[in-house]
Amino acid sequence: MIQRIQTLYLAIALGLMISILFGIYADFMPFVVLTCASCLLLLVIIFLFRYRKMQIRLCIYTSLILLGQQVWMGVVYVKNMSEISFPVTTVFPLISIILVLLALRAIGIDEALVQSYKRLRSKKEKK
Repeated sequence: MIQRIQTLYLAIALGLMISILFGIYADFMPFVVLTCASCLLLLVIIFLFRYRKMQIRLCIYTSLILLGQQVWMGVVYVKNMSEISFPVTTVFPLISIILVLLALRAIGIDEALVQSYKRLRSKKEKK
């Protein structure tokens, strides 16, 4: 589980999202709920390493949630630009989206490899 590159991508994304909970956006309850939901989904994705198709679906859902959170954080920042300074944690959902998409690509490669092994096994059994 740990030796797979997608697990490392997802763990880094999880760490970034957890760090948002301690940033300036922790005062806004909707951001906390979205961040907790994305952290929970990332944790579930990490532990569903045997179910690659489910991992792929959850990666897509997580990236959509992170994209919505990033857009919402950007809108809140633009509206309150005079009151708050630009924190680094504002771009963490964007970095997490990139990491989740990299993990999605690696999971897809693993799934294709497993499917090719299944085809080889079925051809070998037919002989």
